[in-house]
Amino acid sequence: MMLFPLAIVVSLSMVKDIFEDVARHQSDKIENKRKVLVGDYQEGVFREMEWKALHVGMIVKIRRDEYFPADLILLNSSTIKGICYIETKDLDGETNLKHKQSIKRLLELGLASDEEVLKTMKGAYV
Repeated sequence: MMLFPLAIVVSLSMVKDIFEDVARHQSDKIENKRKVLVGDYQEGVFREMEWKALHVGMIVKIRRDEYFPADLILLNSSTIKGICYIETKDLDGETNLKHKQSIKRLLELGLASDEEVLKTMKGAYV
C-alpha cells in the first residue's frame, strides 16, 4: 500500500526532470550558436565564429556589453591601464562590477591596436 504513493512521487519527479533537461538542452543550443570575434594571428584580423567552435588557445575579442563565451584571460583592454569591469551576476548573483587588469607584460609592450596584439601573441585559429 505504501509503494503506490512513492511510485507516483518518483514518476512525477522523473517527468519534471525530463522537461527541465529538454529545456536546458534547447537553451544550450541557442547559447552555443552565439557569435564571437576570434583572432587569426597569421592574418592579423578577427573573424566571427560560433561559441561552440571555440577551443583553448584562441584569442577572443569581447566588446562592451557582450557576454563571455568561456573562461578567458584578459590580454588587453581599450583603457590606458588595461582595466576592464565585468559583471558576474549570471555566475554568482552579485550585480556589482568586478575589475580585472590585463597582463602587465603586454601593457609594457605598448601595443596600441588589437591587430598588434594578434601579431605579437601566438594563439591558435582553426
